[in-house]
Amino acid sequence: MGWTSLFSFAIITSLFTTALCGHGLIGYGQWWYDPKCCYACRGVISSAPLDCPDGSMGGMGMEMDMTMASPTAPCISENIAFLTTLAYCINSTCREDHVPTWKIEKYWADQATGDPSILPRWTYGATLANITQTPTKIWASGRVLNFTALLPPSDYEYQKSFDDLFDWEEHTQSTYVIVIITVGVGTPLLVYLLGQLPYMTSVSDGIKPYLVYPSTISTYVIRPLPRLSGNAPTMGQGLYIGMFVALNIVLSAVSYRGFGQPDPWGFTPSGEIMAYVGYRTGHIAFALLPLTVLFSSRNNFLLWLTDWPYSTFLVLHRWVARVCALQAVVHSITLLCAYIPSGVYYTDVHKPYWIWGIVATLCLVLLLFHSILWFRSKSYETFLILHVLLSVFTIAGCWYHVMYWKGFTGIYEYWIYAVSAVWFFDRLIRVLRVCKNGIREAKIAEIGPDIVRVDIRGLRWTSEPGYHVYAYFPKLNLFRPWENHPFSIIHTAMLHSQNHQLLGRNGIVNHNPSDLKEVEEGMSKPAKGNSEPSAAPPATDAYSGITMYIKKHAGMTRYLHNHRSLPVLLDGPYRGNASREVLKCDRVLLIGGGIGITGLLAWTDRHPNVKLAWSAKREAEPLATDLGTALGKVADKVVLVGERLNINVLLAQEVSSGWKRVGVVVCGPAALCDDVREAVVSFGRREKTIFELEVDAFSW
Repeated sequence: MGWTSLFSFAIITSLFTTALCGHGLIGYGQWWYDPKCCYACRGVISSAPLDCPDGSMGGMGMEMDMTMASPTAPCISENIAFLTTLAYCINSTCREDHVPTWKIEKYWADQATGDPSILPRWTYGATLANITQTPTKIWASGRVLNFTALLPPSDYEYQKSFDDLFDWEEHTQSTYVIVIITVGVGTPLLVYLLGQLPYMTSVSDGIKPYLVYPSTISTYVIRPLPRLSGNAPTMGQGLYIGMFVALNIVLSAVSYRGFGQPDPWGFTPSGEIMAYVGYRTGHIAFALLPLTVLFSSRNNFLLWLTDWPYSTFLVLHRWVARVCALQAVVHSITLLCAYIPSGVYYTDVHKPYWIWGIVATLCLVLLLFHSILWFRSKSYETFLILHVLLSVFTIAGCWYHVMYWKGFTGIYEYWIYAVSAVWFFDRLIRVLRVCKNGIREAKIAEIGPDIVRVDIRGLRWTSEPGYHVYAYFPKLNLFRPWENHPFSIIHTAMLHSQNHQLLGRNGIVNHNPSDLKEVEEGMSKPAKGNSEPSAAPPATDAYSGITMYIKKHAGMTRYLHNHRSLPVLLDGPYRGNASREVLKCDRVLLIGGGIGITGLLAWTDRHPNVKLAWSAKREAEPLATDLGTALGKVADKVVLVGERLNINVLLAQEVSSGWKRVGVVVCGPAALCDDVREAVVSFGRREKTIFELEVDAFSW
């Protein structure tokens, strides 16, 4: 699995553990109202008029917002009547609940004034000591609290009942958040592990042509839907998406209880339920942020722990992001509808927490709309820059929304820590990969009118098939040096004739006497101005490198043909598709189109029974010529220039040959990839031959 995957898994696991168990979600480590007797006592007198220069406490007694700075906190800290009344109530009620004194003292220091930064003039113990006479007078709601009073038992029980209800709502909310995130992260792991169980191979083989490979909309997968309206997921991806969307809808809509009237916070009956919906959907939106970024990361630990391809995680990233944005919008709308009748809207609309919440929601909505396929395909570089900027504003908006609302809660800010850590970890590993590869020199040669060949020497990477690299050419665009694109790679040694090698496998000398003589002479003849023998022929250095064939598009790649040599930075290699199941097959059929041949050649020497079928347009004939040596090493092949492959005929030949299990790998234009998928699904459903399909394609 590698040190990066282990380190990534450890970091992400610790982040989710911290978020779930650090201070704890409500009901899993902490409660909003703990100890309840203290909160209930203060809740009864939270809006009591006081003899203060600023008049009454104001507000609606919203005990939940006590961590926010209160303009009356300085008054409360010096108001003896308020402090003694609160202390006497706490002492009377908490004794029955067996609350330890240290817990009451902590509550007193943090919550008694409503502002943790402003301490009351006395500690809890000192306040009790200053109550010289047992209070006998009961305070009535609405009266000025200017004496040490008894609180009506009915008011206390009313407030405590509401606190119990709200903690239950929050506990339920925490449980549902845990379920959603666990299902989101755990489903890929569960599906992968199920596939490793005994006898599951036959079950998996039977369902793949029906529930994994097909498209959810006609035959569109890599090809965009009409009018660039998006990409259809495969049936397998669609099952995950449907399950995840349904889970979010159900867990956002069930398990609510109303408290009744009058509501302590001033909500109407419908407004109270809408407020609870708003709180829950807001929390779910926060929790989905790390999952959204995780699925988009190149260094996603799920990529190493499962055999799911990166392209699948990108599809899931878009859908989880849509769910996240939808939850945020519902959060905003429901709380707005709940707050307007209660009057909170008119008092809070200008507060910083409200403004930053609007900023975060708007940025999420903008991210949603500017990520449509039409915009991505028209200007991917512009999309990428805006995507990062809007994401930063979203995270900043969420952070300040929480900080101005409740400060450090031990809950919501940990989701922000998690999403930031996931993002920075991915970028850190990218930088480390680039540094490990170093600054390389790319030798560029034009191959035909619209294809260039890029050779990068000195790299010794895995020869496993299905890998790609992200290449940076900083000199091509000085204003966007961070711009990079993914390319399939070929080991340069595959492009050279075996006759040019000094030694074959097992150290056997080749059989080209003239080449051997040249080498022997070169090694024994001193170089000019040097009495030492010359080093090995420079040509051998090419065998340790990689080669990329790049088609010139409208962006960075169109300038490559103007250069013969460029510095290049490489982030990779990354696995695109798992090769294990394909390599277990009896036969491997490689189907490529155009430049897609670069994603297939690495497979040709990894299996003893391979057939290569490749077609290219007439203008790509120079590419076929340049690949002549590599293609010549493949014994069973179909190479067509200026003609199309007949996919159905190719698959029918494999079926008629009697192979029990055939691995099909396709790399090429979107239409070819979708045609192969359709054919594999069709043959897989009606023939006994089992097909293992891998689609290697980069799309917008």
